[in-house]
Amino acid sequence: MTVAEPAPKPITSGKDPRFAPTLYAHVGQPESWTLDYYLRHGGYQGARRAFAMGPDAVIEEVKKSGLRGRGGAGFATGLKWSFMPLNDGKQHYIICNADESEPGSFKDRYLLSEDPHQLIEGMLIGGYAMRASVGYIYIRGEYVHAAERMWAAIHEARAAGLLGKNVLGSGFDFDLQVHRGAGAYICGEETALMNSLEGLRANPRLKPPFPAAAGLYGLPTTINNVETFCAATQILKYGADWHARMGTEKSKGMKLFQISGPVRRPGVYELPLGATFRELIYDWAGGPLEEMKAIIPGGSSCPMLPWDDKTLDTPMDYESVAAAGSMLGTGGVTLIPKADCIVNVTWNLVRFYGHESCGKCTPCREGISSWMTRMYEKLVRGHGQPGDVQLILDMSDNIGGRSFCALADACLGPVLSSIKLFREEYDALAQTGQGMYPARRRWRDS
Repeated sequence: MTVAEPAPKPITSGKDPRFAPTLYAHVGQPESWTLDYYLRHGGYQGARRAFAMGPDAVIEEVKKSGLRGRGGAGFATGLKWSFMPLNDGKQHYIICNADESEPGSFKDRYLLSEDPHQLIEGMLIGGYAMRASVGYIYIRGEYVHAAERMWAAIHEARAAGLLGKNVLGSGFDFDLQVHRGAGAYICGEETALMNSLEGLRANPRLKPPFPAAAGLYGLPTTINNVETFCAATQILKYGADWHARMGTEKSKGMKLFQISGPVRRPGVYELPLGATFRELIYDWAGGPLEEMKAIIPGGSSCPMLPWDDKTLDTPMDYESVAAAGSMLGTGGVTLIPKADCIVNVTWNLVRFYGHESCGKCTPCREGISSWMTRMYEKLVRGHGQPGDVQLILDMSDNIGGRSFCALADACLGPVLSSIKLFREEYDALAQTGQGMYPARRRWRDS
């Protein structure tokens, strides 16, 4: 029997309705993963409302809500659902991307293990809207406990007539399967995920054709993130207008923000899109424990931002973070202490992307996995030479935008931003072999 991991306490609403949790409302509550608990707290009301509306009206409701994909890209969810062909006579599939492998991201694991029926209901709603009778939940291989909870919840739902034939007497057939990945970051890329589901090597596919036209087994497929499907559950339960009232004009709703690094209360916080980094870091996470110099705002693939008042007062929504020079991504906020060598911090990320490259294309296989990794190791071990930093920049120009998928560009996000913000640290290592912050977390000293 797997022992449940301790879940973060959900934030309290206080007197401000903006901060009332919705997706995490039941995370951490006793027996929250059971069907009995879920039904006692209004479970499957959204699905019943969806069946009463009809599939086209459901898609319009999601469009009206302003929901954008929570997996990182921020694409309009209702529009994405509308891409699925109608009345084509083919089997349609929906897939939940639960391969949460982005460093700095850990929000979905608690939805999977603490509130699995919320995800099941969201996929049921999505399947009905897109005429998909089969759904797959692709879970990161390391999430053993979450996979067990999901399977148990699926069995409960089947036994209660919430999955299978004629769900809730609607005439709609829908069933779910759980597939555990083998622990590869590249499986977070939707076409590599589909190859893995089919039993193939998890290499990305060429697009077009896009999944809505030819996805899993060459049939129409739509893939959404865990948080996105759970948000759809709440939208159909409370209405599009309710969701659209939260957040900003172009970034609607609540978002799960994760914060890690030296702060007093690291964890997951559910806040409206548009809340500032200052609110997250100081009001909710209790503030930093030491002096900081940079923030990674949305997961390791997002360019770093400097630690200053302008960054701290930036609203955490898609448009504002992009205007600041980075991406909101998955909402994984990581703080980088001033005492850390930025070259060593970046090398840690470069090694990760080099290790996780599938090796399909030359820019990623040779540029990231081999050349970029060796250049950073050379610098942090004290063997750098003048001109090495410019060489990294020149090679980045040859890699960026030229790989088969976005993995190489994801690696270049922290590389280029760290050089832009902290060039003096790179130059110190390249010219003298001695960093500006040699006392802590230098690879050769560890």
